[in-house]
Amino acid sequence: MLLEVGVQLPSGWQDSIAHRSRFILNNSGTHPTENQNWFDLVQEVSRKADGYFYAWLALTGCYPDKFELKDFSTQVTIYGFPQAVKNVLTNRSKVTETAKNLVSVELELPKNDHLVDVTHTYFAPYLTGIQRVVFGVADGPTNISTFIWVGDSGIVQEKDIRKVEVSDTTSSDLGWRTRLIHFLHTQVPKLDKSRTGTRLRILALPLARTIKRSLVAQEVDKQLSNNPDKKRKNLLIQNTTITIPEIPASLRHIYIYESILENNIVPVQVILYDFIPFFHAWTVHHSNRGHLNSYIRLVLLAARIVSISSLVQEQAKLITQAFRLERAEWLSRPQTFDYLALPSGLNPANNGEFHKQDNLIVMAGSLEPRKNHLQFLSALELLAEDGYRVKARILGSAGWENEHILEKIHSLQASGIDIERLGNLTDSGMRKLIAEAQVLLQISEAEGFGLPIAEALALGTKVIVSDIRPLNEWKHPRVSQVQIGDPIELKEVLAKILSSAEEQGVITPEEITWKDWHQLLFGKQPTL
Repeated sequence: MLLEVGVQLPSGWQDSIAHRSRFILNNSGTHPTENQNWFDLVQEVSRKADGYFYAWLALTGCYPDKFELKDFSTQVTIYGFPQAVKNVLTNRSKVTETAKNLVSVELELPKNDHLVDVTHTYFAPYLTGIQRVVFGVADGPTNISTFIWVGDSGIVQEKDIRKVEVSDTTSSDLGWRTRLIHFLHTQVPKLDKSRTGTRLRILALPLARTIKRSLVAQEVDKQLSNNPDKKRKNLLIQNTTITIPEIPASLRHIYIYESILENNIVPVQVILYDFIPFFHAWTVHHSNRGHLNSYIRLVLLAARIVSISSLVQEQAKLITQAFRLERAEWLSRPQTFDYLALPSGLNPANNGEFHKQDNLIVMAGSLEPRKNHLQFLSALELLAEDGYRVKARILGSAGWENEHILEKIHSLQASGIDIERLGNLTDSGMRKLIAEAQVLLQISEAEGFGLPIAEALALGTKVIVSDIRPLNEWKHPRVSQVQIGDPIELKEVLAKILSSAEEQGVITPEEITWKDWHQLLFGKQPTL
């Protein structure tokens, strides 16, 4: 059967659709005959389990989001399959990019049947604890394929990632556009070292973001057209398991994942860090709240949720249980809940490797509201009044909604207090600072785990935490607790530590490694 679709369709589209359909059918164990035309092949795809999802992929070359798939299914119900197919092809042919995909996309199998989404980390250096986890999860296992979503069209391609040191701007593993994106990430926040620099950074940020968007778009075009035969490769996710180790890079990617999850296309497991955007929306930049709330739906629908603390796991169980009360079919969705604490990700210190500075205090965390920097800064002011000469370093990115924090830092600097924010450090630079410090602070108002605590203990450094879960679950003789909002108590704890300064650290061996995470995530497969 042939359909008369508008002449605006690219030439050769029937052959491309037939090729994709045969590829999907062969991968599902069905071997179509040679004389079947493109429409018969697509229709055969549609009759299989999850058929409309893969029929859309066969027709368009791209994965559908939840809205596209719902509309396609509805049109089949109302108009019948032939007319629904005709409508899809007609609409897709009207837009240059989607028309190009109709004819140029070829499906291919991934090297491994376990796929790990590293899209966000690929386009940015590791600025946060989450991105450190992405590298920890993806580095080492031989039975996984890391991939990126190429733009928002619904195309995925295998792509290796590796840590890029801040000084490494010439790596041959990365294109010049990606290296320039990394450079912007690392250099623009450095302007915050003075009041004038902060004003320049605020002025430069919109331009830097515009440049980044343009560079990402150019990099996407490059990824899509990097084949000499002008064919665009798209991974076939059929018969795989997907791991989402970070918040997807765009809202469109979330919607595609929703179509996968809602229709049980393949098992998906999510690494869950916290519910901070859910419970503490005031700590999240307003431009990200909608994106993060949409991401929570992936957690609610995932086949497996791997949390980084017992607190996050308990919250996940309660919230998903409440979600399932809404619809009968959701009650029967199988979900598995696991949790495992995070390793430090930094090489533990050797005995005697570091000599501690007698007045160095470090605080971990990007400059954002929930990290509670103001309590630390007030405690430093009190220490200075008592005659302590402190060297304070804040380890973290520039963050957001931080003008009042930066103003306080600049005020303390003007008064003679030695304090500085150091963002985008290399692993070796961060390791040295934490190991040489007398104490590390993580006194946040909300956290999912507390990765800097693990780093400090592995490097032999004392820790001060706020009395919240899960930070207060670190029952360790070298971990002290303080109440949130009490700078006097924090000052007293810091003074006690500084008054008995150590020359060498006391190293706590790590019980959990990234190999434990690899076994948990990739050693057993979640099922639908």
